Amino acid sequence: MPRHTIFLDEPPPPAGLPDGLLTIGGEEAKHAVRVKRVEAGEAVRLLDGRGGVYSAEVVEARRALVVRVRERRTEPRVTPAVEVWSATPKGDRLSQLIEGLSQAGAARWTALLTKLGVVEPGEHKIERCERIARESAKQAERAWIMEIGPPARFEEALRPPEGTRLVIADRHGAAYRASGEAAVRVLVGPEGGFTPEEFDAARAAGAEAVGLGPHVMRIETAGVIAAAIILGAHRA
Repeated sequence: MPRHTIFLDEPPPPAGLPDGLLTIGGEEAKHAVRVKRVEAGEAVRLLDGRGGVYSAEVVEARRALVVRVRERRTEPRVTPAVEVWSATPKGDRLSQLIEGLSQAGAARWTALLTKLGVVEPGEHKIERCERIARESAKQAERAWIMEIGPPARFEEALRPPEGTRLVIADRHGAAYRASGEAAVRVLVGPEGGFTPEEFDAARAAGAEAVGLGPHVMRIETAGVIAAAIILGAHRA
């Protein structure tokens, strides 16, 4: 098993590589050589963030990193695909949410616009979330980068694709039980919670109320715990 994993900014061309050689530059190369101390002759694993996993051998480790790709495979996505649709926390807590969801294994995060929500993320915040998701994928060694969806109204969240289980986080809800679904969409409200009208609309749309713990949680805590509980239940 290779000691080091390197994240590629772009996947290798589908047509293949001359002699199997791939040159990696920029910050990834610097980090590999200066911090990880990768050396010529060493086996490494490459990830492209789109499911591609490459077995390679380091040919040259200087200012750039040159590797010879030996094998490529596509790693399947984590199942079920957990979508967390949550209100947006304030300030740096949004970064904590994205990093935590990525590490937990969530497939997607969408900013949920609710009646009592106080933050409506603009284009700049969404782009920042995408950067954080990518950086977190490197740290977590994810084969697939977590997707960041555009902000969506509460009503849109209640119309998941066919085959997606709809869950709403509720302190008084029942424990989550896995039932073989391929995708789960979990709704997490703002600090003030969902309004009675929102909660009733969710239940009318078929959402199951699921408890995440005995206490009130912040958004960034509830979202990550929800993803972990759901994925853990499917692996039990």
